[in-house]
Amino acid sequence: MQLNVRVSTVAAAALAALAAVALGLPPIAAADESSGTWTGNAEGRLNYFLERSTRVVMPAARVDVEAPNGIRVRASYMMDVISSASIAQTGGESDAVFTETRHGIGAIGVGKRIDVGGAEVDLSIAGTYSIEDDYRSLLYGIGGSVALDEKNTTLSLGLTRVDDTIESNIDDMFSERLSGTTVGVGLEQLLSPVLKLNVGYQISYLEGFLGNPYRRALVGARAQPGTTQLMGGLPRAEAPPDERLRHNLEGQLSWYLPGSLTTLQLYFRTYLDSWDIKAQTPELRIYQELGADLLLRARYRYYTQTRAEFAPEDGQTAYPVGYDGPLTNDPKMTSFDSHQIGLRLAYRLTFLTGTFLDFARNVTLDISGDRQFCTSSFGNYWIATAGGRVPF
Repeated sequence: MQLNVRVSTVAAAALAALAAVALGLPPIAAADESSGTWTGNAEGRLNYFLERSTRVVMPAARVDVEAPNGIRVRASYMMDVISSASIAQTGGESDAVFTETRHGIGAIGVGKRIDVGGAEVDLSIAGTYSIEDDYRSLLYGIGGSVALDEKNTTLSLGLTRVDDTIESNIDDMFSERLSGTTVGVGLEQLLSPVLKLNVGYQISYLEGFLGNPYRRALVGARAQPGTTQLMGGLPRAEAPPDERLRHNLEGQLSWYLPGSLTTLQLYFRTYLDSWDIKAQTPELRIYQELGADLLLRARYRYYTQTRAEFAPEDGQTAYPVGYDGPLTNDPKMTSFDSHQIGLRLAYRLTFLTGTFLDFARNVTLDISGDRQFCTSSFGNYWIATAGGRVPF
């Protein structure tokens, strides 16, 4: 069975989303300019993705440092090792286990907060470069925010650019480019001491090769009488449109219940693009403090989308005879639904205070697991992550 070689991107995105969830524990003190104190965090994490025919192991490390003058610097490294069944990439006539390694280095990440009158302005730049044997990607951008009304209101604006080069392991002559630009705006509003609202909107324009060099779509196949098995037809290289405009609107409402030490988060995302895919994503997260150092997070996420206008009709796997339009065999272009549930535990090692390991009293360890049930041909999958954060 031929699988999408870009499944690493999907898995990495899912794992990064899990890793980005805040632990909910108090942050370390900021750097102090008067005393010349430098502060920061070092974080290590091991992520694991498992579905029917693909395994992804992704170790990651990140260091955040803040200088006494308020300048922040971030450096990160990520590697994901993908093992999957694939005919196309091995060149054989039967499935084989293909292993691919991807490296991502976020070497550039610089920011600084600046007080301007009664407002606080935060400016940052960042860049990430990732490389595989058949794919190179450069992602870079700038962002800024301004906190107003005694930091009760924060407005943000960001601009991101991506430039990718796509090659093929089975065709030395194949070389394509993909580029895109995303502009995003956001609002964070403190509605009360225990209620906060976040809203954001992003618009993205992509152009170039937006398909997969290994994927083939079947054109002209016919179902055998009385069965759903296809016969005949001609496999052709995937060829989606070379432009895509995306709109994404999202909101999050966070409510802290002091008496129960519980935080409820309601999240909703709606998506629309020029390929006629429409998606809705509601999500509920519950954070429960279990003592001063232990935090439990439970989540439920529902996702539903329509198919791309050029994808085969629902329930079919081939294009009709004589079809001469855009082609795809990507399961993500079909209509499907998914349900995701997950748990996460985070624990700070304050019990080490006063012992010979006192230096590790502010270390936080966390572990999580998520299960997704999906109606697409990718099927169901697991995501797990474990890691730790060391402040200094």
